[in-house]
Amino acid sequence: MANETMATKMRKTGIDVVGDVSAWGAHFCLFYETKEDLLDTLVSYCKSGLETEEYCLWIVAEPLRIEDATGALKDAVPALDRYLADSRLEIVSARDWFLQGGTFDGERLTAAWYEKLAGVSSRGYAGMRVTGDTTWLSKKDWSHFCDYEDGLNEVIGNQRLAVLCTYPLAGCGAPQILDVVRTHQFVLARRHGSWDVLETATLKRAKAELNRLNEELERRVAERSGELIKASEALRDTQAELMRVSRLTTMGELAASIAHEVNQPLTAVTNSGSACLRLLANRNLDPEVLRRALEEIVADGTRASAVIARIRAFIKKAPAETNVLDINEVIQEVLALAGHELQKNRILVECQLTRPLPCVLADRVQLQQVLLNLMMNGIEAMTMVTDRPRVLWVRSRIDESGHILVAVQDEGAGLRSDADRVFTPFFTTKVDGMGMGLPISRSLIEGHGGRLWAEPNVPYGAVFSFTLPAA
Repeated sequence: MANETMATKMRKTGIDVVGDVSAWGAHFCLFYETKEDLLDTLVSYCKSGLETEEYCLWIVAEPLRIEDATGALKDAVPALDRYLADSRLEIVSARDWFLQGGTFDGERLTAAWYEKLAGVSSRGYAGMRVTGDTTWLSKKDWSHFCDYEDGLNEVIGNQRLAVLCTYPLAGCGAPQILDVVRTHQFVLARRHGSWDVLETATLKRAKAELNRLNEELERRVAERSGELIKASEALRDTQAELMRVSRLTTMGELAASIAHEVNQPLTAVTNSGSACLRLLANRNLDPEVLRRALEEIVADGTRASAVIARIRAFIKKAPAETNVLDINEVIQEVLALAGHELQKNRILVECQLTRPLPCVLADRVQLQQVLLNLMMNGIEAMTMVTDRPRVLWVRSRIDESGHILVAVQDEGAGLRSDADRVFTPFFTTKVDGMGMGLPISRSLIEGHGGRLWAEPNVPYGAVFSFTLPAA
C-alpha cells in the first residue's frame, strides 16, 4: 500500500515529486526518450534525497557525463559542493560501477550493494537512494543483467533503500521492455505528453491479494459481530491458513529443488522417447527393446506425477489425515525435497536412522512440514560457516520411554542459553523471518501427542529433537 501512495502522489503532481519516495524498498524504472527528460527526473530524485538527509548515488552513462549531472544538480541544489565534500552524494561512471575489470559480474555487484548499505548505515544516514542508467549494457550481457535486476529485489527488500533504474526507450524492443517490467515493481513512462506510473503484474497481484484478504477479514468480522460463537471455528481456520502459508514459504525457498526433482523423470522420458525415434528411423525397432523403453517412459511419467502430487498435498489447506507411517521414509522424502538447497550450500548430510523402527500414527504432510522446517533452519544456520565442515545430522531411534525420537543437528552458530525462546511466536534470528516456523512445528508435534525441544550442541550448533508415540 505504501508503493500505491507513492504512485498516487506522482499522478497528482507530476514528475517533480519522483524524488519523494514515501516507502523504502522501492525498485522502479524509467523509460526515457530524451536527455532532458532523464535530467529532469534524476535531478528531482537526488535533490529530494539530499534534502531529507539521505545518501545518494547517481551512476551515469551516455548520453550523460559526470559533468552534465554535476552541472544540472548545481542549478537545483545550492549546497551541492558541501554534499560532495561530505560524501553525501556520489556521482560515478557506469563503466566504473558495473564493468569493473571490463566485464559485468552480477554476484560481485550484489556483494558491493551489501557493502555500500553497511557503510551508509554506519554513518547514520536516513536511507540510501540510487539511480543508474543502462546505455552501457550490451546484448550479450542482457540476460545476466535481468537476472541481477531480479535478484536486486532481495537486496532492496526490508532495507532503507530505493533504486530507480533508467532505460533508453529507443534501445528497447518489446522483449526487453517485458523483461524490465517483470523485474521491477512499477514503471515510469511518458504517455500522451505527461508522465504516468504503470504498475507491474507482480505489484498488481500482491495488491489484489491484499485487498482480497482485507475484504475477507471485513466480511468475517461483519458476519460474526456480536456473536460469541466467533471463535473455535475461526481459530481452526486461522491455524490451517497459517500452516499453509508456512508451507508455501518453505516451498518457495525450495523451488529449485522441486524443479530438479520433477526434471529428472521428465528428462528420462525424453531420452527414452528419443531413443525409440532413432531406432525407428534406422528400422531397427526390436519389439522387446520397444517394450522396455515404453515401460521406462510409463514409470518415469508416474514418478513425475507422484512428485507433483506430493507437492500439491504439501501446499494445500486440508484437514489432518492420520495414517500408520514409517518415520524413516518421511525423513528420506524430506531430504529429497531439500536436496538442491543442501547441494547449493555445500552441506554434507549424515543419517543415523535406526532400522527397523515401530511405526507412528500421524499426518504425513504435517510431519514433512516439521522436518523440512528443522532442516532448512539447520541449512541457514551453517551458510556463514567457513572454518569447519558443514554437516547436517539426522537421527532416529527409540528413546528410554519407548517413543520414537528424531533429532536434526547442525554445526552452525548455535543457540543462546535460553534455547526455548526460539519457540516464541514472532521471535526470529533471521533477517527476513516471520518467527512462526518453530511455533507451528511445536504445535503440530504436540497435536500428535509428542514434544519438540531445542538444545545447544557442543562445541558448535544446535540440536532440535522431537518424540512421537509409537503406533
